[in-house]
Amino acid sequence: MSTRSEPSNRRMDLLRAPSLSKEMDFEDILKDVGGFGMYQKILVFAFLIPSFIVVPWFSMNSIFISSTPDHWCYVPELASSNLSFETQQYLIRPPSDRKCLRYDVDYSYILRTGNITVDQNWPTKKCDQGWQYDTTDYDATSVTRWDMVCGNAHYASLVLSLVFIGDVIGTPLYGFMSDKWGRKPTFLCLALVVAVTEIGSVLSPFFGLFLFLRGVNGTTMSTIYTTGFIILLELVSPGIRARMNGISTTSWTMGLCLLPLVAYLTRNWIHLSIVTSTAALCLLVYWKVLPESPSWLISREKYEEAAEIMGKISKMNGKTAHEGNQLLQKIQKLGEKKKLQANGEVNSPKDFFRYPTLRKRFLLVTLCWIGNSIPYFGLQMNVKNLAGNQFFNFFLVSLVEVPAHFSTWLFMERIGRRWCSVCAFALSTFSCMLPVILPEEDYPNIGVIASLLAKVGTSSAFMTLYQQGPELFPTSLRGIGMGMACTIGTGSTLVVPYIVYLVEYGKFIPFLAFSIITCFSGICSSFLPETLNKKLPQTVDDAENFATNETFFSCGSQDSDESPNLSPKMEEKWSSRTLSVADLACDNSGGIIVKRITEKRDSVSASIDLSSLENNLKEDTK
Repeated sequence: MSTRSEPSNRRMDLLRAPSLSKEMDFEDILKDVGGFGMYQKILVFAFLIPSFIVVPWFSMNSIFISSTPDHWCYVPELASSNLSFETQQYLIRPPSDRKCLRYDVDYSYILRTGNITVDQNWPTKKCDQGWQYDTTDYDATSVTRWDMVCGNAHYASLVLSLVFIGDVIGTPLYGFMSDKWGRKPTFLCLALVVAVTEIGSVLSPFFGLFLFLRGVNGTTMSTIYTTGFIILLELVSPGIRARMNGISTTSWTMGLCLLPLVAYLTRNWIHLSIVTSTAALCLLVYWKVLPESPSWLISREKYEEAAEIMGKISKMNGKTAHEGNQLLQKIQKLGEKKKLQANGEVNSPKDFFRYPTLRKRFLLVTLCWIGNSIPYFGLQMNVKNLAGNQFFNFFLVSLVEVPAHFSTWLFMERIGRRWCSVCAFALSTFSCMLPVILPEEDYPNIGVIASLLAKVGTSSAFMTLYQQGPELFPTSLRGIGMGMACTIGTGSTLVVPYIVYLVEYGKFIPFLAFSIITCFSGICSSFLPETLNKKLPQTVDDAENFATNETFFSCGSQDSDESPNLSPKMEEKWSSRTLSVADLACDNSGGIIVKRITEKRDSVSASIDLSSLENNLKEDTK
């Protein structure tokens, strides 16, 4: 009997040990050096905001580079004549096809006789000597350089599709580089790739090389954003991370609003590419300023380098953690802890297809991402087909993201994620149906109004999905699940340029396609459970039993203390999503006080009597 009690006594000693009652994590070390002090604030203003303003230029400038101006057949005799521009077009462009056909007549004879009269019964033929292009908005684009019009018009859509095709290929590749060689070198490598491929594509003498370089340029679209964001995200305390998300998103929107101004001022695709390439090269100046992620360094067992960076943060933030060797010792202890954890059971992405509830919700989230990504980028590309100035329309469609983000943040905390997402998709569906119901001939600005309202809906849906998606997946699969859903969603956007191209058959057709897609996604989002004020699933078992008894019309105003429907064996392992190491403290009697901080800022304390734990342990040893 005594031999059986010894293990029990040792286990009780471990429970009473302060080192295990409060396990150290990276956030604890970050708190010692300053979770959001002067060091992080300098990085926000010197790195995050400036870099994220220019990041959307790298992916969205293709919309202006591949813009197709008005065009008509080139006739050398008329081009070298003294006739006005309007008269030349009158003699060239037949009403049946004003862009790709011309009258098959002797223009030299017309010029000699001076009989400037068109007979619409004249025979026509295809443009056999090239095209002339309207220079009202652009002096030159890639379309005018390679004559991607009429029979070759599909190449203009291909140039835009290559951006998204490249992104699907590049996201896992650069993600591997980020985990293998670090966040900082990956980010700087991406900036160099953007600069080289951007300027190389516009100077290419071969069309095939131009297409290849545009595809390589597209591989950086998503990763250069996420890598730069992760660098700063891993340097701030958890309470500040939502603020970093807001700052980065707002900076992205500012960059989108500035891009049409840059395109309008340059007026030439080569000049626009030079500006974009220069902006990418300027990011390389962060080589000496930007730190490597200490969390990544710890995961790679580079403890001295991590301690050096954390020491700089502590010194600049006015802390004392950098004094002595305690900082290095804590980092080494944390690294050993992570190594032990890595030897445990690891979940696989196959779990998303192995468990029925997790499979269904992963599929629904992925379909919502597809239904959000296609209209988001499609509405941005379709501005060239709207009434009015395309530069101003692009600016307006970008600017509406600001009120969309703020209103979404407000409603998500009141009506919940699910109905916020459903309403966002419903707004997009209704807005995109307006040009279908109301003809543009009677309402010339209906396309602009519909685009602005639909962009509000898609931006709101994006922000909601970015919050709701991770809350549905277990902790061990949260990053993998969101990465897979986002990658599939981004990959689906390769069809966007071809949807926009359907405007040749009717200006309402792209809106009709977007309306159908967002309607389907809205239906899918309505079957996702509410996550507001719910405890996040920690394991696959938790995710399988998460919100299984929720009614369809339930809203997000439930109490945060409500427990989800858990399996019995997981009930004791469940912990609140607001529970952290900082919420644990020992009282004088040896008990552990657990403080649960709710959304209403109520504090509820519960004492766990160690004697009951000791009795349970003795029961286990018998």
